[in-house]
Parts: sequence; structure tokens; C-alpha cells
Amino acid sequence: MSEINWLRQLSRRIGGPRFLALPFLRGLAVIAGFVWLALTPTDFVGWILLAFALAAFTCYSLVLYLLIWLRPGLVFRLQLPVLLLDLAFALLLIRLSGGAESTLFLALLLIAGLQSYYYGIRRGVAVAVGASVAYVWVIWPTLVHHEWANAAIRIAVLIGTAVGVGVLADIEERERLAVAALNREIEARERFITNVVESLRDGLVVLDADGRVRAWNRAMEERYEVKAQEVLGRPFLDINPTWKREGLAEPIERLLRGEIEEFAVEGLEHETLKKGRVILDVKGSLLRENLAPTGAVLLLEDTTEKVGLERSARQAEKLAALGTLSAGLAHELNNPVGIISSRIDLMLQEAEELGLPPQVRQDLEVLHRHSQRVSRIARGLLSFARQSPGDRGLLDLNRVVEDTMLLLEKQVSKEGITVRRSLARDLPPMQGDPNALQQVVLNLLTNARDAMRDGGEIRIETGTVAGRPGWLRLVVADNGPGIPLDRLPRIFDPFYTTKAQGTGLGLSVSYGIVRELQGTIDVQSQPGKGTTFTLTFPVVATEDHA
Repeated sequence: MSEINWLRQLSRRIGGPRFLALPFLRGLAVIAGFVWLALTPTDFVGWILLAFALAAFTCYSLVLYLLIWLRPGLVFRLQLPVLLLDLAFALLLIRLSGGAESTLFLALLLIAGLQSYYYGIRRGVAVAVGASVAYVWVIWPTLVHHEWANAAIRIAVLIGTAVGVGVLADIEERERLAVAALNREIEARERFITNVVESLRDGLVVLDADGRVRAWNRAMEERYEVKAQEVLGRPFLDINPTWKREGLAEPIERLLRGEIEEFAVEGLEHETLKKGRVILDVKGSLLRENLAPTGAVLLLEDTTEKVGLERSARQAEKLAALGTLSAGLAHELNNPVGIISSRIDLMLQEAEELGLPPQVRQDLEVLHRHSQRVSRIARGLLSFARQSPGDRGLLDLNRVVEDTMLLLEKQVSKEGITVRRSLARDLPPMQGDPNALQQVVLNLLTNARDAMRDGGEIRIETGTVAGRPGWLRLVVADNGPGIPLDRLPRIFDPFYTTKAQGTGLGLSVSYGIVRELQGTIDVQSQPGKGTTFTLTFPVVATEDHA
């Protein structure tokens, strides 16, 4: 592995893999020269001079190697002097090793071929012709009659080598440029596809045939705070085990087996790894190659906000209709209930004066208690159906919270409940009715207290809304048993309650008050982990009523 890395580093320094042949062929020429020298008897005429020439060529080559490593650009700028020196050494070695009979003539073929390959056929042929003339001049003294034919053949081969290698190099260069153009086109398409995928606002996941993640776009990273590096190569259904419980495993597995071409799941409630519960619309499409399933593409659209807005709109319509009905019903109930309650009070007084049996007094007390409950329901209906926002003005959200806590904190402390406050300083004032807002906070705190009969903790926070300048945030959270998922969508419905003595109007009234303040109210709950209500209000509300 280290040798491969060294070769890669060397190829980068000298201009790419195509130029790796230069240092290796030079080294091969040096080795060939010494092999020739080693196999030649020492009594050969000129053996010592040949040894010195080979040593000089070796030293010259080592200097070139050093320069190629340290200053590759300089060596390429000095290519013409290097060429002339190589030719000079080759001709000298040919002369010293026998002249016309020397097999070191092959060095000229190597030089001419390399020139054609790297610098084009014209330069290669020019070098071959020049080398042929110099070769004849060098071997002239050693030419005898029968060597003329050999010399002519060698010169023809030399020039032919330059031409042949040049032609092949030209073809290779054209093909290399064509491949490079195709690679650039492929890279451009890949960049385009990548940009499209990364620009999608919906999450996109690509799976292979085994269900392992092969692509995880930026929307998935940003929306769920899970980086692609954490999931690539892992089975999608193992990344978050909740997929299997939520019913997504079955359609994905069928898709990967090729049993279906696509599927769509709408309104899937998904518990993410880091961002809590979201609502998704999931679409899956099968990938095929030669009719065989090769994977799948999943498109995940986060519809949490959309579904929330739709629910809010339906809730507002429902409350508006019920408000009209409730107003009339409350007014009709108030008078008879008041008469009944007052008559029962008189009857209880008379029972004491007349000494009626205890059973009669107990029955009257039951009637009185339930008439009072009907009266409270009527008052709740009037509050729920009220048509004006009350006395609106600038108010301090923190002050409303503090005033509400004065009413409730001692009582919840006696019940073993800890209240933790985190109120942001210097909150800007908002517009609204402080009494109505206090009613909202009191309702939420009372519900949290009632949910924790065995003690617990209530957390109340105020602050600004991140990413929404001009908005305030109020959070009321408890660590109680939470709200069952099947009941969660109905908690703001009028008259819906899980308390034995509840009217079912507390959260409905709170919802209406928050809407009048142009705010929003959101609830998140997990069974066994508690409930969190998050309210947001504009610093300066518009005059329009929700």
C-alpha cells in the first residue's frame, strides 16, 4: 500500500500517470547498460571508457530524478537540453560499445519513440531523422560492406518507430480527450443531479436492494439533525426503530422485493431521533435495472405545520359555530339555574328551622351542589362564547405569569409538586387583556397540577421565539403521565374532559383567548413522559380578531 501511495504522489508531482514512464524507462536504460557491461569481457577495447560513460550517465540520471522530485516544472522547461544530453550519451555509448555492431542502438529507438508519444509525431520524426544522421556519423569509422544494410534497416526502423508511436499517440490522445470530455459531461450531470437532490425541500433517501442507505439529502440532515455520514451504508429501518412500529417497514420491504412499484403513506406520525414527533407523507418508488429490483427512492414530506394549520382552522370553525350556540344556551340557562339555586338555599334554611329529617337535608344539599355545577358550566359557556377581547392594552407577560403563580404556587407545593421558572429578562410588552391571559396560564397550570396526583415538576418558561423576530413564547410543561395519543387531537374540543368534575371548557376557552391575541397554541405529549404546551404571541397584535 505504501508503494502505491508513493507512485501516486510521484505521478502527481510530474504531471500525471502518463509521465511515470519517463523515470522508469531511464532507469531501465541504466540497468541495461550495466548488464551489457557486466557480460562484456574486460579485455574488450574501450571497456574502461564505457564504464566511465555509464557511470556519468547514471550520475546524470540521478540528478534528473532529484530535480523531477524537487522541481518537476524546471525539468520540463529544460526538456530540449535534456533531449540533447540523452542523444549525446546514447551516441557515445554506441561508439564505445562497438559502433555499427552495438546493440545499444536501441536507446535511439527509445528516445525517438518517447518524443513522438509525448510531444507529437512531427517532433518524434525530426528527432529520429536527426538521430539517424548523428548515428551514421558516429558509426562511419566502423562501417564495413556488410554493415551498410544493417545500418539502413536500423535507420528505417528508427524513423518508422517515431512515425508509428506518433500515430498511436495521436489516436490515444484523441481517445483520452474524448474520455475526458465524457467524464466532464458525466461529472456535470452528477453535479446537476446532486444539486437537484440537495435543493429539494423534502427529504430524499435512496436505498439499495438490501435496504441500505445510499443517499441522504441536505433536507434530511437539516430537518432531523442526522448527518449523511452517520447513516450511509446502514439499513434504513435500523437507523430509527420507530419506522417498524409506525408501519413503514412492510411497504418498504415489499417495494425492495419488487412486489409493488410504488406506495404512498399519508399522515404518518413519526418519532424522530432528535427532533421529536412529526407528521410525514411518505412516497416510495422502486428502482430497477434489467427488470430486476435494485433499490428504492423514498420522498419524505414533513406536513407537521400543514396538518397543524388545518387542525387549527377546523378548530376555529368548530369553536365559532359552538360559540354562537353556547352564547344563547348560557343565557337561557342562567335565569332558571339562578332561580333553582336560590330556591334550594331557602329550602335548606327552612329545613333547619322546621327540623326536617336528615335525609331530606342531604337530598337538598345534593341538589344545591349540582345546581352550582350547572351555574359554573353556564358561566364557562359565557366565557367561551364571549364576543369581545376585553380590556386590551400593553401587558408584561412575565408579570402575568408571576401574578398567576401567587394564586397557585402554595397549593401545588403542598401537593408535592415543584415549580421551576425560567423567565427571560427584558421581554418587550405585548398587547392583550391581562385577566384573560391570566385565565389561560391558570388553566394550564391547573391541568398540569391535576395530572400529577403523586407529585412531580412543572416547568414554566418565557422568552422570544427563535427565528421569528417580534414574537414571544410561553411554555408550560409537566413530567406527568402525558396524554394518550388517541385523545390528543380532542383536548381543545368544548365539553371534552377526562376529569370527573371537569366541564371540558378550560382548554377550549384558553384556545379562544390565544386566538384573539393573534397567537398560537401547540401541545406535545408522550405517554409516561409528560406534556408541554407552547404558546406564542406577537409583540404587537393586529386589530383583527381570530
